[in-house]
Amino acid sequence: MAQIPKLDNAPINISPFRDHARKELINILDTIRGKKTLYLDPKLSGSLALILQTSLLKEHGVENLGHLSTNPIQSDCKNVLYLIRPQINLMKLISAQIQQDVRQNHQREYTVIFVPRRTVVCEKILQEEKVHAMVKIVEYPLYLIPVDEDVLSFELELAYKECQVDGDTSSLWHVAKAIHKLQSAFGVIPNVRVKGKAATTVADILSRMQLEQPVVSSNAGIPEIDTLILLDRHVDMVTPMCSQLTYEGLLDEFLHINNGAIELDASIMGAQEEGKKTKVPLNSSDKLYREIRDLNFGVVGQVLRQKATTMRQDYTEVTTTSQTVSELKDFVKKLSSLPEMTRHTHLAQHLSTFTTKPTFLGRLSIEQTLVEGQSYDICFEYIEEMIHKQEPFLSVLRLLVLFSITNGGLAKKHFDYLRRELLHSYGFEHMATLINLEKSGLFKKQDSKSNWVTIKRGLNLVVEDVDDANPNDIAYVFSGYAPLSIRLVQHALRAGWRSIEEIVRLLPGPHSERKQFLQVQEEVPTSNDIGVVDGRRLLVLVVFIGGVTFAEISALRFLSAQEGMTYDLIVGTTKIINGSSLLETLIDVQP
Repeated sequence: MAQIPKLDNAPINISPFRDHARKELINILDTIRGKKTLYLDPKLSGSLALILQTSLLKEHGVENLGHLSTNPIQSDCKNVLYLIRPQINLMKLISAQIQQDVRQNHQREYTVIFVPRRTVVCEKILQEEKVHAMVKIVEYPLYLIPVDEDVLSFELELAYKECQVDGDTSSLWHVAKAIHKLQSAFGVIPNVRVKGKAATTVADILSRMQLEQPVVSSNAGIPEIDTLILLDRHVDMVTPMCSQLTYEGLLDEFLHINNGAIELDASIMGAQEEGKKTKVPLNSSDKLYREIRDLNFGVVGQVLRQKATTMRQDYTEVTTTSQTVSELKDFVKKLSSLPEMTRHTHLAQHLSTFTTKPTFLGRLSIEQTLVEGQSYDICFEYIEEMIHKQEPFLSVLRLLVLFSITNGGLAKKHFDYLRRELLHSYGFEHMATLINLEKSGLFKKQDSKSNWVTIKRGLNLVVEDVDDANPNDIAYVFSGYAPLSIRLVQHALRAGWRSIEEIVRLLPGPHSERKQFLQVQEEVPTSNDIGVVDGRRLLVLVVFIGGVTFAEISALRFLSAQEGMTYDLIVGTTKIINGSSLLETLIDVQP
């Protein structure tokens, strides 16, 4: 199964975005004649795998393909290309390679392809390193990538850190540009609901873009997307810090899903080769994965057992009774799902080695206690013990952030104590990391009484007696905790946020509900409320600025599938994240 997902069942036709991205890159390659060596930004290789196969690059002259590193250029090709994000550290790596090439008297032509666009800062670095005059600069405007049928990624993994720590809002322009491109294809989105500072900035930029580059309405003025919900990740940092409990969420927590695939030891998948790695694609092209990805992991084993039992019964029936050709054909068709069954049985079995550990179960218990806003002393002592045991740094930080947010910060003596203990246990090189956490407000001193309990009750975030096998609430994705972000979406879809105005005000950042109009000032046709217009299900685009977890995506799919719901949902995000990958962007280790 290819890593490139099929998009046949997408709520809207997003295939052209992938096709266009593929053609744009091929056109860039074709403008450079001769054999080429292409060095990729390591963070972009997964993104490219969602757009095209490596064989297509070879068809267009790429002889050597590798990741950009500190190693010298190792190729006889005259043309050396760099496909990279506009990051300062990458500019220095490129400069070092070119300088070494020049010292060795190699005669080459260098091309830097910026994704999605060049920046003044990066060009200045190339000038300072005295290589700018030697490189040709090209832009590859890759603003969004279909990760799956209902998920679009803007591939801006540093968006949260840049906005909250660095004060750099350039990623917000990229998000607005991606949405503007969607509007160019599907019409002006008439209803916009916004929560959070970054989300408000994106909405403002989008309004300016619509004035400067007006979208021509399609489909006789009826937009294909009825509502845009913009959510700033900072509004809800509790959810990503909690351990996801869906099948897909746990795969990401323990094996890290990177652009629709995981890489793990081949032995885990039943191969006999020790030490060899294998890549396993994970998207809706895999029918079984499509069926079980959003389930609570506690019921996945049961589903796999039922399917295995059915297959065994079918096999027994075929081998012990006479079958018609038609019946045999049906049986062979069922057998085609055997590789999927084998794949997910191996993965589920491997995941259970993590989920049955006392340390994991103990962590879940503490997370639940923190979310409920109870037992401050017990939680404090648990985190203190983790630090003294030197448990994985990111694991400690996730609980620490959850502890700080749900308590509105820590008392000064506790804040200073835990900060000191962290530096003693993990090294003073992490001082900059702790400063980043403070800047972003994720780990701070308490300056007022926490309003978490009020928010929790007002939005019904803790749900008792959730049935994970037959859920009736989104709380099943965390076995009792309903992700705050998705509760906000849920209310927005029902009747807007006016009914929970007081609660929404307690959350970080401004909120608003806006209308978008065509340039001619005719209001875009829309429904009075979110529901059905002209007999068709409406489409809602939910955009997370700063990242979204797989558990939240599962919760949105659950909402869309509920009886009586009259809308389809598609997710846009700066990146698919979990608590660890998000906090990893804030880690700054100083030697």
